[in-house]
Amino acid sequence: MTDILDVLQAQVGTGEGSGGVTKYGQWLDAQSPTTHVYADADWCAASLLYCIAQIPGGLDSIGGLHKDDAYVQNWHNRMKALGRTSRTPKPRRLVFYNWAGTGPDDNHIGMLKSVSGNTLHVYEGNHNNQFQLVTRTFDSQVVAFAEWWDFVPGTPTPAPVASDNDDWFIQ
Repeated sequence: MTDILDVLQAQVGTGEGSGGVTKYGQWLDAQSPTTHVYADADWCAASLLYCIAQIPGGLDSIGGLHKDDAYVQNWHNRMKALGRTSRTPKPRRLVFYNWAGTGPDDNHIGMLKSVSGNTLHVYEGNHNNQFQLVTRTFDSQVVAFAEWWDFVPGTPTPAPVASDNDDWFIQ
């Protein structure tokens, strides 16, 4: 099975084209039903949807392709409704952010590569107009993590049921 971390690493350096158009938004627009709204939109979530789609069964693991997930808060709400969110960082989990002073909704997403203490290494689209591996501090701007990888058929361990909730923050 292809590891999502390999798929993400292969995207590092991919950026925006003319007018802010991205391959991720174009890909999302081309999915059924076809649209014309994502090609030049904010693309952090679209890039992760694209990467998850490269894994056999990946989109099924998040309940199928939901174009509304290109809006970060929608994706977070859906993962929470599925009981997949937690406050525990773990490689391959989605990371939902709400940048200070910009709330109330989550407004950025990435996928965790690794964690060491309070340091997160996260793959993120639309970071400085590129897909990059970013180092971040695990602080109050990290709203939640969401498990999906363990739900992909063929992963080595069954998915644990999320036992904690999103109502937390690091001080």
